[in-house]
Amino acid sequence: MDIRIINGPELSAEDFESILALDCKVFGNSILVNEGMAEKRFLKFKDGIIAAYTGNTLMGFINFYSVDASVYQRAVFKQVYVDDDLNESEVVPLEKGKANTILILDLAVDEAFRHQGVSKQLHESLWEYLSKKHSQGYLIERVFCFAITNEGFNSMLFLGGRDVWTKDNMTLFELDKEVFLRQV
Repeated sequence: MDIRIINGPELSAEDFESILALDCKVFGNSILVNEGMAEKRFLKFKDGIIAAYTGNTLMGFINFYSVDASVYQRAVFKQVYVDDDLNESEVVPLEKGKANTILILDLAVDEAFRHQGVSKQLHESLWEYLSKKHSQGYLIERVFCFAITNEGFNSMLFLGGRDVWTKDNMTLFELDKEVFLRQV
């Protein structure tokens, strides 16, 4: 099966709607409580979605943002899940010559395409993006995410994520630089 990767700026409005629909399909309708904020965050950081397609069918996507370092601090010290409460002002552009923090907000693969390498391809595309940006002088200092499913938890462990805390069936993970800068 051919997997075609499309990066954020190349996504159409229809692609974005398909991504929101898949997010709800995988995680339930309650996961998306503020569709307008999702669009505002995407428009502020258009690189933040990488989607996998076969033909015209969305297989899955990974969603990430460059965020203010305070978002990571809030997650670690308050032990809170940062998701739809991530507001537009907390999404920041990557800054050259400064430490940048990346939050992987979402990874979803349609059930019909699971166990076919889609998740791996999406992560590899993200690592390639981060490594490229880092080599261009946008210093990627930290990458973190939350696992809210058993699959997500196992995936983060497999990728080399370090669990920071677990609470209420969710885990905050931080990834080592060697992983996301492809130095392993």
